[in-house]
Amino acid sequence: MTILETRPLADVGRLERGDGATLTWLGQAGFLIAQGGLRIVIDAYLSDFLAEKYRGTRFPHTRMMPPVVAPGDLTGIDWLLCTHGHTDHMDPGTIPTLLAANPGARVLAPRTERARAIERGVAEDRLVLIDAGETVDLGGVLATATPAAHEDLRRTEDGYLFLGYVLTGGGVALWHSGDTIPFPGLAEWLMPFRVDLALLPVNGRDAERAANGVPGNLTLEEAVELADAIGARAMLGHHFGLFDFNTLDPFDGARRLAGLSPRADVRLVEIHTAYRIPPVVRPPLSVLIVCRGNICRSPTADGILRAALPDHRIDSAAIMDWNVGKPPHGETMAVAAGRGIRLDTLVARQIQETDFEEFDLLLGMDDHNMAAIRALQPATGRARIGRLGAFAAPGEETSIIDPWGEPRATFEAVFDQIKTACDRLAQFARTGITINRERE
Repeated sequence: MTILETRPLADVGRLERGDGATLTWLGQAGFLIAQGGLRIVIDAYLSDFLAEKYRGTRFPHTRMMPPVVAPGDLTGIDWLLCTHGHTDHMDPGTIPTLLAANPGARVLAPRTERARAIERGVAEDRLVLIDAGETVDLGGVLATATPAAHEDLRRTEDGYLFLGYVLTGGGVALWHSGDTIPFPGLAEWLMPFRVDLALLPVNGRDAERAANGVPGNLTLEEAVELADAIGARAMLGHHFGLFDFNTLDPFDGARRLAGLSPRADVRLVEIHTAYRIPPVVRPPLSVLIVCRGNICRSPTADGILRAALPDHRIDSAAIMDWNVGKPPHGETMAVAAGRGIRLDTLVARQIQETDFEEFDLLLGMDDHNMAAIRALQPATGRARIGRLGAFAAPGEETSIIDPWGEPRATFEAVFDQIKTACDRLAQFARTGITINRERE
């Protein structure tokens, strides 16, 4: 399926604005993006800073390709986004010149990298800081930070060291993952945005690079699997072709890609090419929450999400048929009512095959739920499948225990856990639906 529109682009600086989003590769993980009336640069490495720093070492960081544009020639830029503090993403050889050429531009960076951003040329009054789960309005595009694991999911008291960004605006949602490997909960965080285009690193990782202080990323196969897991319409693989010790051979990549069967429109990115992802109008996100009996955990999430997302389709269902037609458990209703959530109109039902076509997300609570949901999933089902608990704690496959038969305190603890996860899911769903308001 072809989703991306492409055309040659001899002059990177002449990237056109328009409906949807148009972007071009700046090399490594860098892109220039025209979206929502803005021109955004992300992770630009347009210098030879690393070659000078590592000259004469085992990994001299000699460029395999010249910069596609000089940083001072990128004009009309509104924002520079940095996913983390590594030099090929937060480049002291690019930032001062780029900002000097664009006096109105601001910089979005991880809160953990405040000092490094300032040290590399960002004035404090032009710096905006963010952490995973937070959203910043760039002025036509919403940027939501997602956690990334550059070999590990590292954080300090200030937040996560490595981030990705979902950019929602102009009728589309783009996701630049930052440098990352797969980790539990990553796919779930992206599912509510219904990403149109995922920009994913594909240079992989190995023991030799790790032993020499070069953390790795997704393999091509992992990137394709992740793009399909989140339901992305298209994917561009990047982060190759710059340093010979940390790259993907594009010919080998094309061969490997030919052996895969992705649902998404998957390409390996090329220089001097403009990629356009056209806008879409979608109905509000629909979510089905599933647990074993549909009288404790799933109706709790159902009620919380209905209150938080009144314009969305929310429902819940059981794996088993024990409680079909029954109201939620008495303790479940009492605890929810005490927190301002009414469940008295809900009635248990069993999951059906049609649910996999009718809902965008199917979210289970624990290992048993997930195994049962996947066993029931038809080959043609469009719903994305994940764990509700992943929204509470990225990096953990958080199970939400069944409180049935347990004391009141367990019901209260389960409610709190579900509420935390549902609040973040609702936040992401509301951010994602801004696409439609912009199109109107």
